Amino acid sequence: MQSKYIGLLFIALQSFSSLSYAKAEDFFRLSGGGLLISGIEMQHSEVMIMINKEKSSKRIGRNHYILHASVGGEFDVQFKFSSGKLIAIVAKQLGRAYQH
Repeated sequence: MQSKYIGLLFIALQSFSSLSYAKAEDFFRLSGGGLLISGIEMQHSEVMIMINKEKSSKRIGRNHYILHASVGGEFDVQFKFSSGKLIAIVAKQLGRAYQH
């Protein structure tokens, strides 16, 4: 019984350790709260489901979108996949209107 808990703890620690080394470029939080992370190799279908839930998403090319982030406004985001897994997220913040 105790070995079962140790095994589960080991698996949990491994999954968290991969996230602890993530750089800012490795994830993107959508305005709806969804979190896209390249470090855990999300499947293409998982990424598309999350993007399609976003009402403000706008597709501008293959794996290339204009998305709203939960912080920072509007971004030009390009997803890079390898063998159907998300390996990189390239996001560039678009200009925001000046507010008084």
